[in-house]
Amino acid sequence: MKAARLMFSNMMEKNVVCWNVLIAGYTQNGENEEAVRLFLLLKRESIWPTHYTFGNLLNACANLTDLKLGRQAHTHILKHGFWFQSGEESDIFVGNSLIDMYMKCGMVEDGCLVFERMVERDVVSWNAMIVGYAQNGYGTNALEIFRKMLVSGQKPDHVTMIGVLSACSHAGLVEEGRRYFHSMRTELGLAPMKDHFTCMVDLLGRAGCLDEANDLIQTMPMQPDNVVWGSLLAACKVHGNIELGKYVAEKLMEIDPLNSGPYVLLSNMYAELGRWKDVVRVRKQMRQRGVIKQPGCSWIEIQSRVHVFMVKDKRHPLKKDIHLVLKFLTEQMKWAGYVPEADDDEICEEESDSELVLHYEMETDVDTAVA
Repeated sequence: MKAARLMFSNMMEKNVVCWNVLIAGYTQNGENEEAVRLFLLLKRESIWPTHYTFGNLLNACANLTDLKLGRQAHTHILKHGFWFQSGEESDIFVGNSLIDMYMKCGMVEDGCLVFERMVERDVVSWNAMIVGYAQNGYGTNALEIFRKMLVSGQKPDHVTMIGVLSACSHAGLVEEGRRYFHSMRTELGLAPMKDHFTCMVDLLGRAGCLDEANDLIQTMPMQPDNVVWGSLLAACKVHGNIELGKYVAEKLMEIDPLNSGPYVLLSNMYAELGRWKDVVRVRKQMRQRGVIKQPGCSWIEIQSRVHVFMVKDKRHPLKKDIHLVLKFLTEQMKWAGYVPEADDDEICEEESDSELVLHYEMETDVDTAVA
């Protein structure tokens, strides 16, 4: 991207295609903030954007899950005439991008409204709705849209079935998931890919069908990756299957020996069973192999400021007030029956319960937070 930007800057004349290519490049390479900045520069240079410009801009907003930016982009789209609220005229590429943006930002109703107002729809339009519903926990709605898609005559593709299987997983629809997975070959003529197997393992794992999920992995026509095994390991922890969990964790350690995830999950499973010698053994393995667990991190945006929460970070000026609030919430949670789960890599047995839930907040700019 640096080389592309340098060539772009050295061009004596630039048309909108040049701008579109660079904005798309930033978006595809995960530099979404730079894509937005470049669009603002395009506007200042009085370049008239095209539907491809807005499609990539919306993708950047979706990747950032920034609803405020997304709505501003939607406003620009309306002003430039690429999407009319009356529904009389629309651009399918922009419409699909709008659906994706609103769904990724959690605005399901707005995404549905865009879909309903589209004059023409392609497979991407239907996929954006199905996947969007699934990602937001509306499994039943996703399957209903899928049925409407079949009735409309639009042929599903591999992305469609990922959304369908994900919807079944989130809604706990095990039988439906099995049926849709097996119908891919018999009815739709689609050979299941690695992502479809991953969705099925997740579906079976959530339902407690761990042996069936393991058997499915063993029959995969391709080599299982860390995502597939990781999904099964998480299910083993939820359902307390330590023997299968140990087997799966070892598989993950073979694939990615420096990934701390399987070590921590396996260690936590042993801790929950009170098998402290095994906990010590796993942690010793981590040290010997040079595996480092990254600290937990989460963030939230409040009034256009991003606040980042890091484990045991005490730099925030309001840390005392934060601690008081969290202490109060912890007491209320314990009164309601909450029992803190110890993360053996972050905390030892002697530390207090409050340490298990405290994250300390520090302010930072948007770029650092997203990075």
